[in-house]
Amino acid sequence: MKTAAQIASHPKARLYRELVATLRASGSVKGAEQTWLRSRLNARLWRRIVNFGLGSNERQFQLTKVAFPDFNAMEVDAALKAGNNLNRMYELACGRASIAEDLAGNYRMGRKGLMIVKHATASSPRR
Repeated sequence: MKTAAQIASHPKARLYRELVATLRASGSVKGAEQTWLRSRLNARLWRRIVNFGLGSNERQFQLTKVAFPDFNAMEVDAALKAGNNLNRMYELACGRASIAEDLAGNYRMGRKGLMIVKHATASSPRR
């Protein structure tokens, strides 16, 4: 089992942190769109982005949502520093999940970063 430091220092986790910092420096979601266009011009950076599977519009949208979350901003930052999966961080940013806490109020570690718990969604009753 990997330690928390090993998970957080993985090259993909470092790229997530670097890209989120760049997107946040742009100031807004509109600025983030321009940042994605400019990043295509930087061949070395774009190769890294594509190599880690972030070249598609869907993944770029998810990363932009992580940079500018609608909900759980502090939890998203904690998950980003811990090296969590992009899909789980996106669910945090959309408010569909939260980070599990122990009785003392500390975040719980999972196998791959912080332990993220999905919220139950209200579904319509079957007829």
